[in-house]
Parts: sequence; C-alpha cells; structure tokens
Amino acid sequence: MSSRKPKVLIAGGGIGGITTALALRSRGIDAQLFEQAAAFRQVGAGIQLSCNATRILAALGVGEGLARIAVYPEARDYRAWDTGERLFWTPLGQRAELSFGAPYYHVHRAELLGVLLDALGQEGFCLSAEVVTFDQDEKSVAITIADGTTFEGDVLVGADGIHSVVRASLFGQEHARYTGNVAWRGLVPAEAIAHLELKKVTGVWMGPNRSIVQYYVSEGRTFNWIGISRSHQPARESWLAEGSIEDALAEYTGWHPTIREVIRSTPRVLRQALYDREPLSNWQIGRVALLGDAAHPMLPFYAQGAAQSIEDAYVLAGCIATWPEEPTQALAEYVRLRQPRTAWMQDLSRREEELYQTADASAIADRNARMRWHRTPETAVFPPEQERLYGYDADAVLSSIRRSAST
Repeated sequence: MSSRKPKVLIAGGGIGGITTALALRSRGIDAQLFEQAAAFRQVGAGIQLSCNATRILAALGVGEGLARIAVYPEARDYRAWDTGERLFWTPLGQRAELSFGAPYYHVHRAELLGVLLDALGQEGFCLSAEVVTFDQDEKSVAITIADGTTFEGDVLVGADGIHSVVRASLFGQEHARYTGNVAWRGLVPAEAIAHLELKKVTGVWMGPNRSIVQYYVSEGRTFNWIGISRSHQPARESWLAEGSIEDALAEYTGWHPTIREVIRSTPRVLRQALYDREPLSNWQIGRVALLGDAAHPMLPFYAQGAAQSIEDAYVLAGCIATWPEEPTQALAEYVRLRQPRTAWMQDLSRREEELYQTADASAIADRNARMRWHRTPETAVFPPEQERLYGYDADAVLSSIRRSAST
C-alpha cells in the first residue's frame, strides 16, 4: 500500500460529514470539511442509533462520550393506537448488545453532534463555507465556496443533505419526492409525564393513516416523540417548522390517552414534510461521490438515516485508505459496497410505512393477528431484517476488499 495520503474535501457538516472527517483522520488521511452555516447546527430531536452505527462510532473513539448522553432501551414495544394493547415486542438492551456486539441507543441529535464535534477538535473545517461549484480533472478536484475562495483536493464528498448541491451538479437538478407524509415532533421534560410511568423502550403506536414513535433521550431527562401522518398538504421541510399542539391533538383524535397526554404536555410542536428520492444508479463521477441523505434519503420508519450515513463514512474512509493513489477506484469501490445495502434500506422503509399506517380495517386486523404471535418478551426474537441490519460489520466488509486489493 502506498504511503501517499490524499486530501479529501467534504461538503456538509451534519452527522455524515463529521463522521466522514473523523473516519478519514483515524486513517491518517487529510480531511477538510466545509459547512455553510456560521456554526454547526446543534438542533433537531431524538434519533435512534442502532448497533450497526454504534459499533462504528466506538471504533472511531467516541463510544464513551456516546454512552454518557444516551438512553439504553430494553426493547421495541409495538402497541395498538386506540386500546394500547401490545402487538409485538423485539428485544434491545443487553440482548441486542450480546447478539450484535454493540449497544442500541436513543440520543438527542444535538448531543450526538456535540460528541462528534468534541472528537473533531478545532481544526480541519470551515464555517460559513457553502460549496457552490466544483471542477475536476484527471489530477484533482477544486471547490469554490460562496465568498469565491477556492480549495483543491484529491476527492470531494457530497454530504450536503437531501437538497445536495453536489448531487445536483453531478446528476442534474431533481426535485425530491413528497412522500405524502408529515412528521410531527416534540420533546417533553420527563418530569412532566412522570405520572404516565413510561418505560425505557422504543414505543411504536400504529393507527389508521398515522403512527407515533416515542422514547427517552438525554440520559432520560427528555421524552422524544415523532408522529407521522398522511397529508395532502405538505408542511415546510425544516427541522424548525412550527406546528401547534391543538393541530397535533386534532390529528390524533381518538388515540390512546397516553399519546394524547404526551402531546398535550409538549412545550413546542414541530411539523415537517417528509421527502425522499428514488435510488440513484450511481453516486460517483470521477473524483466526486455522494454520502448519506445526498445519496439515499429514506423515510424514518426504520430509523436508519443517521446510521446509514455513519456506515457510508466508515466504508468510504476505508476504501480511500486502501487505494490512496487511485481515488476514482476507491470511490467506485465505496459505491459498489454501499449501494445495495442502502437501496434495500430505502425500500424496506417505504414498505414499513404501509405496515405502520394502513387504513384498511381487514389489513389492520390481519397485521395485528400476525404480530400477536411475537409479543411475549421472554420468547421474542430478532426478525430477519433486524439481524441483517444490526449485524452489519463494516470492518469485515473492508477486510474483504483489502485482501482482494493486495493480491
């Protein structure tokens, strides 16, 4: 393997972009990150970090920091929207950690970003630096940021989100597809709903045309919920788009009193339209490649948006380290390794929407009857798709390409 270390430019300072910078640095590769905002945006709500993601974050040295901010749920607990009857149970907690070699966590997005930024340190990034154009040739790639300054490197990674400028430049302007779903989000101080005695689980409530997922974050100090409902009137696509408690309660009329009490106790409700895109046939042209939501935005029904961008980052860094003098080959290998898995995940998330939110009474009855066979905690097992999802070992994937590269 060559001793030459390439320079990688990263557009976008979200979870995927920062993890990419950390993964590259861990391999001794020069990474420069460009974020359009004047400060890293520590906003958002709760997210789930499954075992496939936390295994990678631990390998990057942030496992202890992550454990300090996280909640360790014991299970995923599916309930009927009106009666609260348990329909399904899948283990998490110690069983997941023993089975997959890494913990499953609930975290607040802002606190996760804080942990990643602590690891990133004070160097290797530019703020107020929106990447507006780029050019490449056989020897390098150069970006221009909004103030006209240019930077040159060997590789450009577009980690700039669902409205990616890099993606549009590579493959043309394409409007994201409104999925027909709106997300309602809220954070509630835990003491405000202590009387509900909610357990440390991923609570999933499924009802006609809508669903709610809820869990604790911030070491249990805050209760996070996201309600997804079908709507012909999309909201703004923004983490900060305001909704109203009255509208959210109206949306969940007739739902179990626990759900309505959580909504009623929420200081501030956000309402956000959900968009995705069809899977791309490729994420790369030459020395430029996409990562995370820029490459494969997905619906939140499997809670894998952040986790898949973390996987992308780690595999990308491994590929660049394997072929440091051949960036186009490294990027092509990264796309080959990652694209089938993320396309599977996009499709699985779309199909899960119908499971969660069907409005057909007979389909709901059939679903509930099937699910009831697996609702006893003592005998519950991991469904096959969770085995495939949580058991992903990025190091094993990279080991296989290193062996082929050395022969």
